[in-house]
Amino acid sequence: MAKKGNTGKKISISELNDLMRDPSHPEEKLSQYFEIDEERSGPFAPRLALNPKTVAIPATPEARQRGDLIVAGFNSWERMRRLQRFNERIASGYKGPVIVSEGDSWFQYPVEVYDVIDHLLDDGYAIRSLDAAGDTLANMLKEGEYLDALRETRAKFFLFSAGGNDALGGGSLGDHLRPYDASLKPEQHLLPSFRALLDQTMKGYETILRRVEDLPGRIHVIVHGYDRPLPNNGKWLGKPMAAKGIKDAKVQKAIVDAMIDASNDRLRAVAANFQDVTALDVRGVVGSSSQRWYDELHPTSTAFGDVAAKFHAAVEKAAGKKPKGAATRGAGAERKKGGRGAAGRSGRRGISLHMGLNEIDPSHYSGDDGALSGCHGDADAMELIAREKGYSILGKLIDKKATRRSVLDGIGEMAREARSGDIAFISYSGHGSQMTDINADETDGTDETWCLYDGMLLDDELYDAWSRFKPGVRVLVISDSCHSGTILRADPGLLTARRRPNGEPRPRFLPLSVARQTYLDNKSFYDRIGAAVKGEGAGAMRRDEIASRPLTQPVHASVRLLSGCQDNQLSMDGLLNGRFTQELLKVWAQGRFAGDYDAFHSRIVRGMPASQTPNHWTVGAGDPAFDAQAPFSI
Repeated sequence: MAKKGNTGKKISISELNDLMRDPSHPEEKLSQYFEIDEERSGPFAPRLALNPKTVAIPATPEARQRGDLIVAGFNSWERMRRLQRFNERIASGYKGPVIVSEGDSWFQYPVEVYDVIDHLLDDGYAIRSLDAAGDTLANMLKEGEYLDALRETRAKFFLFSAGGNDALGGGSLGDHLRPYDASLKPEQHLLPSFRALLDQTMKGYETILRRVEDLPGRIHVIVHGYDRPLPNNGKWLGKPMAAKGIKDAKVQKAIVDAMIDASNDRLRAVAANFQDVTALDVRGVVGSSSQRWYDELHPTSTAFGDVAAKFHAAVEKAAGKKPKGAATRGAGAERKKGGRGAAGRSGRRGISLHMGLNEIDPSHYSGDDGALSGCHGDADAMELIAREKGYSILGKLIDKKATRRSVLDGIGEMAREARSGDIAFISYSGHGSQMTDINADETDGTDETWCLYDGMLLDDELYDAWSRFKPGVRVLVISDSCHSGTILRADPGLLTARRRPNGEPRPRFLPLSVARQTYLDNKSFYDRIGAAVKGEGAGAMRRDEIASRPLTQPVHASVRLLSGCQDNQLSMDGLLNGRFTQELLKVWAQGRFAGDYDAFHSRIVRGMPASQTPNHWTVGAGDPAFDAQAPFSI
């Protein structure tokens, strides 16, 4: 939108206020009374100031304050104006797709520029606009206005624009840059903190997309990345880089391009996990001509029109075809359940495998049958949660069926079937123990194990199994067993007693004397296992190295463990369930729990005895969206 020139007569603050109170007054006729306040503006948060050439601004503080209030109210005025257009369009018998939009300054740029939504409104769409210049992803998450608007309007489309600020350094680009080093490639000047910033942004996107997906019916979401802007010695890009000694224009542009490319790639990966989400790639639409950029971060009105054309085409394409299995809005479509590999309406799949061992084979475990009480109940409970959440059940392995081969084959099948966006849910309930570290990858000289019916499964073998899952897969492991890493700090009585006195529950820990004799009785068998995993998966790297080198470790999926206790503690058995599973089910409350995995873990810990503190940790590729999800979500 071209700014209007001075008409020759200044208007008063009161006259401008009257114009602002009239939502039917065209925005372009207001542009002459405002200008961008460069000093107070933030990235993707342009601030207005009164134009002294067209507005008579009195010198009194009270009058200036009144003018400030008018400027501050522009977002509200714009929203009111757009709401009026929406209501009028709906009342006139509108037959096109109803749209809700939520975004920042690419969707609502004040006065000076004709933004994406302005162009789409001119295309004739009915858009319930919640957009506001300067709005943040964090605020959108907190307020959740879009959910109410989608319910009220029964819209079939949700246009979402956010995170541009984060994609370009969060308004503090210099904090994410190394000082200029001629030996580095341009993108190598970006610190890991920039990746963390993108992680947080994608976590927000995933949360919003899942919230929309959970609404009744089917809503198509259209999100977008950003084009590669020009630093041009500007306040938000060029100058912060120059302050770090990065002054060459080509290097500056290459760094910005790398940031935008990384953001687009991450957004596309998140969108790929949803059946009804389109991620628009607008790189190249605005282009590299300075004539197409209004400022460092925003296209001109004409260029915004070209971006809007991409949205228009995406809406028309989605509106022209009914997705397979689509339900009408308000019909409360449910996820498909059933055979293995069946996908819900999201397109993502959940696959689960459950193990419960109340007994183990005495012939392998030096005459010990490992009798427990609550492990079958644990497996049943985890399977029920999985079914209720829409997982396909690969199997439930109880006692004699839970052999080393069946468990490894089951996890291997999950790894082959699961694709990016899917989740594999594995639960184990039974004894845990320790064994001499054969391949020297443990700092304490011992491997932790699951005690399966016919033999122990080493943690090295599990790490190797995780390495077989594809990138983008989420793996959730619930283990109600003892994972003692610092064994000298545990109660010696608990580590050796085969039965607890006075009817006390037994710990789910195979006594060290039994584990040691089991190893000696089957030494060649376990030695072969330890040697076989050396050089494969995580067995090739010490566990402390895995923690410190997350970008080079071989597990490409995101693996999350909730276990019954800390490394130096024991998990207690119970009559119907293990103590950890009992508390987990209480907190889960048949699906009524609201919160993410951290909150879930914290609530479980709160109800546990001091002697048993459940653990929560992850290994493999970082997945902030997985972090933000409700437990067991597909």
